[in-house]
This record gives sequence, structure tokens and C-alpha cells, in this order.
Amino acid sequence: MYNKRGAARKAYQKKKFSPRKKRLNLRRIDEFKWEINQILSALPENVRGTLKGSIIAKADKIDSNAAIDFIEAKEKEGLIDTEMTDRLCALVVRFTTFR
Repeated sequence: MYNKRGAARKAYQKKKFSPRKKRLNLRRIDEFKWEINQILSALPENVRGTLKGSIIAKADKIDSNAAIDFIEAKEKEGLIDTEMTDRLCALVVRFTTFR
């Protein structure tokens, strides 16, 4: 097909969107970081930073279920106790949105 000027018309393809998943709400990231620091304050500094970064990355890049699975795996390893696991999982669920 051609346009008015005789040039070939480009065939437009429909944009392909990735499926929406439950991920971290980036508008509330500062609140999330503050709350996660309060929960993990009992852990040593080197463990706290690693856990915090991994949880935020998984909740932001993959989805909230991956972050919750990661938290439960760390509980099975013995890094965190069950109360801390429950609080972290509830925190991740509270700060997620579909995007």
C-alpha cells in the first residue's frame, strides 16, 4: 500500500506488553525500605544488607511471590526466625501492586 505521496506505507505492528504481575510499588519504596530495616534490625549488618537488597530486587524485578519464596528459603536456612518471616511476607504483600 502507498500513501498520498507515493511512498510505501509502513506496516505497524501491535506492541507486545509483558503480562502484568504483582510487583513492588515503587511510589512507596522509601517506606518499604524503612519498614524492612525495622524488621531486620536484630540481624548483623552484613546479613541485613544482603537480605534487604535481595528482597527488594526480587519484589521489584520478578514478582512478589519470588520474594516471598526467597524469604521462606532463608527461614529454612536458619537465617531468620518464623516471626520475622511472617512480618516480612506481610510487608511484601502490603507494598505490592499490579504492574
